[in-house]
Amino acid sequence: MKRALLTSYEKNDDLLRLGRLLARYQWSLWGSAGTAKFLNQHNIPCEDVASLVGPPILGHRVVTLARKIHAALLSRSEDSEELDRLGIRPFGIVYVTLYPLEKTIRDSSSRPEDVLEQTDIGGPTLLRAAAKGRRIVLSNPSQIALLESWLSAGAPEKERAKFVTTLAAAAERRVADYVDVSARYWEVRAANL
Repeated sequence: MKRALLTSYEKNDDLLRLGRLLARYQWSLWGSAGTAKFLNQHNIPCEDVASLVGPPILGHRVVTLARKIHAALLSRSEDSEELDRLGIRPFGIVYVTLYPLEKTIRDSSSRPEDVLEQTDIGGPTLLRAAAKGRRIVLSNPSQIALLESWLSAGAPEKERAKFVTTLAAAAERRVADYVDVSARYWEVRAANL
């Protein structure tokens, strides 16, 4: 399971660092359109997930919300025959940075329409699916160093459960905090209508 799915709002040095790290350890990289393009422009081979699920639709609102991607994240070892029959290969690592909803809400000039457009749906869904599927799920660029340490130590199997569970918990917390900010914003809006 040496396939990684990367979808990052920020196209930055953290993403390049992760891409280079995973390429060094011979992971096959897959990314959402902008992420794949950015990595390829920096000579880090990355396949666009569109080749698996089709191009983004609805003005880029639907990119990774696809059966093939979520099956690749949620599958268990006992699902291997079904995956083979469906032509789906699992992802082992997921990296997601979310749309800047919190920043948009803090900006006093933001309108409700701006908040809606900066509300990430696919990213939180990927994080939760990867956490439930017990993949290595990175929800914060600071976790790249943890992954690098684990990989450079030979990806010790005896540490895997704690490593994966710690990252899953962090991903769930990131999604919970993100959704909480959104809910609070809309609760205030509703109370003032």
